[in-house]
Amino acid sequence: MAKYNLRFLAALSMALVLSTPSFASSGGSMRIRIFVESACKFTNANAINMDFGDLAHGNKSINASTQINCVSGTAFKLQLNNGLYAAGTQRRMKHATQAAWLPYGLSVSPSAGTGNGQNINVTLTATVQESDYQNQIVGRYNDVVILTITP
Repeated sequence: MAKYNLRFLAALSMALVLSTPSFASSGGSMRIRIFVESACKFTNANAINMDFGDLAHGNKSINASTQINCVSGTAFKLQLNNGLYAAGTQRRMKHATQAAWLPYGLSVSPSAGTGNGQNINVTLTATVQESDYQNQIVGRYNDVVILTITP
């Protein structure tokens, strides 16, 4: 009996809708769209600090890491600028108080790829050769390099 009562109520409701004046609401379809843009970001906003420490002899390499996150399917490219004290494309650190420069190498890996919506580990590697620092003025040297991500 409950089934019939429900059908009766449904039929009664339909009759009311059909008999309402023409200014009543009517149904239609509506489209909803969204476009997910290519986007990448660094997952932390902290500066990356790389410190060779004290150099006495030998070539030295150091690593630092950060993470990026790109929307799935987004092709990305990581680029390092040449820093504040470069001579052409050779990166150089400047002595803290003297007019002296120390050449060094810096690379990033991966330098390009495709995002998958997950964090991607990025490794930076800096190297300095003994032949480049063995005759330098004693003291602190530094440089500032900008790492840029482009989707």
